[in-house]
Amino acid sequence: MSPKKYWLLTSLAMFIFLPLLLNGILLLGLALFWDRLWAQLLVIPLFFFLIYLIYSFGKNVSLPSTFLSRYAPFIAPILFTLVLWLLMATVNDGNFSTHKGAPTINYGLFAFLPFFAFLFMASFGGVDWFLPVSTIASYLFFTACFAVGTWRGKRFKTTKNKPALPMLELIIALAVVAAVQGYVQKRAVLQPDPNHAELREWYDRYDYSVPWHFQEDYEGVKLAVPKTPPSLQIDRDYPKLDGAEALIPVYAAAANAIYRKIETPDDKDNKTDSRWKTVSLSRASPAAYKVLLDGKADMIFAAAPSEEQKKEAAEKGITYTLTPIGKEAFVFLVNEQNPMTSLSVEQIRDIYSGKINDWKEVGGAPAKIMAFQRNQGSGSQTAMLRLMGETPIRKPLEAESIGSMGGLLRGVADYRNLDSAIGYSFRYYATVMNSVPGIRLLAVNGVAPTTENIRNGTYPFTKDFYIVTARPLSENAAKLRDWFVSDEGQRFIAETGYVPLK
Repeated sequence: MSPKKYWLLTSLAMFIFLPLLLNGILLLGLALFWDRLWAQLLVIPLFFFLIYLIYSFGKNVSLPSTFLSRYAPFIAPILFTLVLWLLMATVNDGNFSTHKGAPTINYGLFAFLPFFAFLFMASFGGVDWFLPVSTIASYLFFTACFAVGTWRGKRFKTTKNKPALPMLELIIALAVVAAVQGYVQKRAVLQPDPNHAELREWYDRYDYSVPWHFQEDYEGVKLAVPKTPPSLQIDRDYPKLDGAEALIPVYAAAANAIYRKIETPDDKDNKTDSRWKTVSLSRASPAAYKVLLDGKADMIFAAAPSEEQKKEAAEKGITYTLTPIGKEAFVFLVNEQNPMTSLSVEQIRDIYSGKINDWKEVGGAPAKIMAFQRNQGSGSQTAMLRLMGETPIRKPLEAESIGSMGGLLRGVADYRNLDSAIGYSFRYYATVMNSVPGIRLLAVNGVAPTTENIRNGTYPFTKDFYIVTARPLSENAAKLRDWFVSDEGQRFIAETGYVPLK
């Protein structure tokens, strides 16, 4: 066999044919329920047949005599996979699994297509690193079978072996870099820990079949029912409401008390209740502002918009109108085992700018500060950026979670109640809607975020929350907005557990 024919045949085998055979065998085993003995008895002989094919090729084929001409088709796919792995991770800031929220595995799909079984397991298992690792292991396995065949055929020795050492060194170097990169990535990203609850996933306990009802068994938190039925009642042309997750108890309870259900002759199991489509849950402020901007809601209940949200509205010729209806405190959270009870505004800025990194620097016990943040555009993150002013905020902690179709999705980590952690939220959300056992709300400048201190404005991070509109309101929508700022509406705000303006 000529060297060109050998190179062509071996390269096609290594890059395409052998991976397809190996993965076909593995996929066949999975499809035939691997836990059954008869499936194993069928698949295992096929696996050994593949070994025999590679072994026989090495034992019987006419081989080039030099090391590089003989083993280059085996080395090339290993180097290709390592370089591709490192290139993907470099493009994604050291993270092989994601690229701007989408699994990186999609970008290298065609390169790994012959390893479709590994691709399948990596995608749906949420372990993207398994794909390059298993691919390299397969190439090494093929090479080993081939080498054993040449040895058994008494043709193991090659000439001009000087390239062997640099090739081996290059493979080891790339493998070490990839391994170190994976180790650093794992250490840099927070892993799930059931011992430390997070301020998140409240909406997973929300009953979407009734958009403006809490589930009755939701930790005792139910929609407030006014002690006196509201004087405002709406039975048609219901204003469409949406808002931030933290304000659902306000606008959902108001809709429940004010929107009257009109019975219809074909009303069965409440499925024709026209009120249901009028109150939505966008979960977060950015999504609520988008709904408002797109005209899918008449008003939203949220914190003030960020500068980016204002700019986006201005580009569409829209100016937001903000009607304050209540007060809320922007609070800082620590573990109750943390001896710290108060921080100054300047200390908070220094912590979140990275100037202060250890609790001992602010009078606490020695421990590295884990400063959690929220996602960009959320109400609490907007409030935090305003607090920081011109001071740059530090890079946020990150966490990975398995997203749809596998891929590990990396995002900003929400507060976790670790001993050395600090985070921020809004008082009602952190203490009522999504309370986490064992947290303490810090005083700021010595002032605790109590209801009285929020009402009188002595707590420094007291924020108004608003009804936000973007277009002229219908008659009923204007009545609802005006009701919230009336004495009756302000009493209702207090009954929901928030702090009224009055």
